[in-house]
Amino acid sequence: MNGALLILKKEYLELSKDRRTLFFTFVMPLILYPVIFFMMSRLGSQDAAARSGRPSRVCLTDPSQVLGQPLRAEPKLFQVVPRPPGDLRQALRDQKVELSLEVDPDGAAKLARSETLAVKVLYDDSDESSKLALDRFKGLLGRQETVWVQARLGRLGASPQLAVPVKLETVEAGGMSLFLGKLIGSFLPYLLMIMMYAGAMQHGIYATAGEKERGTLLSLLSTRLPRTQIIIGKLLYIFSIGILSALVNLLSMALSVGRLVATADAHPAAVTGVAALATPSALGLTFLLMVPLGLFFANFILLGGIQARNTLEASTALTPGIFVVVFLGVFSMAPGIEKLAWLPYVPVLNVSLAIRKLFSQQANGFEYLVALAMTLVLAGLMTWISTRMLNRESALFRV
Repeated sequence: MNGALLILKKEYLELSKDRRTLFFTFVMPLILYPVIFFMMSRLGSQDAAARSGRPSRVCLTDPSQVLGQPLRAEPKLFQVVPRPPGDLRQALRDQKVELSLEVDPDGAAKLARSETLAVKVLYDDSDESSKLALDRFKGLLGRQETVWVQARLGRLGASPQLAVPVKLETVEAGGMSLFLGKLIGSFLPYLLMIMMYAGAMQHGIYATAGEKERGTLLSLLSTRLPRTQIIIGKLLYIFSIGILSALVNLLSMALSVGRLVATADAHPAAVTGVAALATPSALGLTFLLMVPLGLFFANFILLGGIQARNTLEASTALTPGIFVVVFLGVFSMAPGIEKLAWLPYVPVLNVSLAIRKLFSQQANGFEYLVALAMTLVLAGLMTWISTRMLNRESALFRV
């Protein structure tokens, strides 16, 4: 094992000489994520403030003036504007108006007869301003309906409480912590897998196919170190780089998100929720699962890199692995995926499921152990296969 550690030290010494690679691997993520999250938060806050600070432009067709007066009575929320020329749908898409309302021509007569009043609403679901206008109108309509119903009940001499047979009182059982846990747990495994594979692949290609191109592999094999020790040393290097890349990226993201939540003018429970997620047990169990998965990725990269003739061929062979990881990550983020009975027994995907449940406070001990055991077996099997295959002359000296 001393030989493998010697190879590991050699690879890190070579890495330490390349300051540009060190910067992009370990320093850039600590700068990049805070900048991205700050810009997203700033732009989102400015856009939300701009939407909420101006009235929604409403095109109203109401011959009997049933809703005209209630809409104009709230100038901070609504601005009744003339109908734009041309197609009304296109006017919504062009953001000339946010909402179009068409009321029954005989709306006033229907209200007088205590009949149902029909209102046709046209809005753009893809536009946040239009959806805000619809929400505002629903609130106004709810308040106006109460006035109309109470007036009808007054004419009948009935109690106004007849209009409200049930008073609904809701209590949130999950809280902000559970909400954030489910949100983070849905994309955290995906990010972990992407960061580990992408971070390990770049350095793995340099340490394998790159060593062939530079002509230093033959010099390394001519030493007294056993070939197996050389292979294991490179495997440890690729594995450790993948783990470190994932940890640095996640640390930067965690600090950025925590900073944004702490400084945001949000519910105080949000800060408590983030703190509740970052428990040592959840983080430790997540890291324990990622270790064998990272070893599996490292073996795959080592196999592809050593058997390639050069770095271009290695990059071509290993890059599709990123798309496989992306597919698995996106699949694991699908809503309701955790309810599939067979998922805990699917390698790699069961790791995503276990991490997702850890952060959503729904951890299942049996499923976690199954995921850990299967990933350990898979990593061990890949290590055995890679060391046997890479001991062959055809793999090491393929030209």
